[in-house]
Amino acid sequence: MPELPEVETVKNTLANLVIGKTIKRIDIFRAKNIHVSEEEFRSTLVGKTITGFSRYGKYIVFRFDETCPKVMVSHLRMEGKYFLRNESEPYQKHDIFSFVFTDGTYLAYNDTRKFGTIDLSDKDNLLNEAPLNTIGPDPFMMEDASRLVECFKGKNIPIKSMLLDQTIMSGLGNIYVDEVLFASKVHPETPAKLLNKEQIDTIFDESKKTLLLAIEQGGSTIKSYHPQEGVSGNFQVNLKVYGKKDGICPNCGHHFRKIKVGGRGTTYCPVCQKNPIGSPVFGITGPIGSGKSTVRKYLETKGFLTISADQIVHDLYKDEKVISKMKKIVPSLKVIDGEIDRVSLREVLLNEPKTKAKVEEYIHSLVRQVIEEFIYKNRVNKRLAIEVPLLFESGLDELCDEVIFVDVDLDKQTKYLHGREKVPADMKKLNSSFRYEENKKKSTYTVSNNSTLNKLYSSIDEIIS
Repeated sequence: MPELPEVETVKNTLANLVIGKTIKRIDIFRAKNIHVSEEEFRSTLVGKTITGFSRYGKYIVFRFDETCPKVMVSHLRMEGKYFLRNESEPYQKHDIFSFVFTDGTYLAYNDTRKFGTIDLSDKDNLLNEAPLNTIGPDPFMMEDASRLVECFKGKNIPIKSMLLDQTIMSGLGNIYVDEVLFASKVHPETPAKLLNKEQIDTIFDESKKTLLLAIEQGGSTIKSYHPQEGVSGNFQVNLKVYGKKDGICPNCGHHFRKIKVGGRGTTYCPVCQKNPIGSPVFGITGPIGSGKSTVRKYLETKGFLTISADQIVHDLYKDEKVISKMKKIVPSLKVIDGEIDRVSLREVLLNEPKTKAKVEEYIHSLVRQVIEEFIYKNRVNKRLAIEVPLLFESGLDELCDEVIFVDVDLDKQTKYLHGREKVPADMKKLNSSFRYEENKKKSTYTVSNNSTLNKLYSSIDEIIS
């Protein structure tokens, strides 16, 4: 979604293109986006001359000559765009409406997703009418951070969610909140009430700095945003953290991590942006037979509280509700002594990719619920580690601050598997779904289990110190 810098750039582009043009006719193709009747929209604006533009938060305000008592308030939402074309050019798919001007050109509002909104408001009472009456000031309209200090008091809501709340301070969206919090060295999950005045002042100052620089660069071209046909914003080359999951922090050299905060993808540095509400959560992953459980059990001797996805699945396979659901997914499922037979299930998963995908989707969601509850209950008082073979494939890496990849060569891996339920012949098929090099690259740390246990333990000690 375009944020303040992108909207400011669009506003400035429109000012250069259409100020002074008079509306001869309005063509409407989708009235739902316009929050007044077609008759009122046309009768208010036809014959009026566009005299200027302003911006409030992420809204663009169209201003008209003195004979017009109204202004038009436009929100681009996800993919709204304005295009100036010659009247001889045909309308395009997804055009919502157009101002046809007396000079032979027209301004079309085009919106692929059709989420954009158009309102008419009284020009002398603009901020007291919908939609702007619920929008907070943007950083450039505020002298200092005092409004933020008041709004954050007693709020147990993550700071990222608070900064995305446009009623508190408008203009910041997902891209720039990540950038601002990284520059401010504040963890995105930090409860707003835990921030001191110095931290809030820093967030406020960095908000203005980041937005100003982005405006100077024409915004960030992310997905569909373009300020003008054939023109792109250039600020994306200056993004430090947004969209750089698994990248390297330019300040400390640590790997960035990506989690979800309030349902929004969030990238941050676990070293520069310390989480004040608990110790980092470690994820342990690696191929079958690499020694993940060995690492997890060693962390327990170091005071970590741990949980194993394999054990969770083992318990789930005894649950009557899970067995009932699994029988619908896998009609040939065998149940022995009240428990899903993992050997026969493995045969199905090895040979039926579509069934495997359905089983994993269902089981991964249940495993995630258990692990989320485990983290929520224990994070404040304990150091935590979760062992998940398919950590990245299941998306559970989002719950971790750090990921340890346990590396092992094929010979030793085969040796580990002898005498276990899984036989080496099946191991190759099971490993085929494990994205070895990709997952290794995504992990924060790699430890080798190709030598002695003492060397493995030494590597773990170095990490957790």
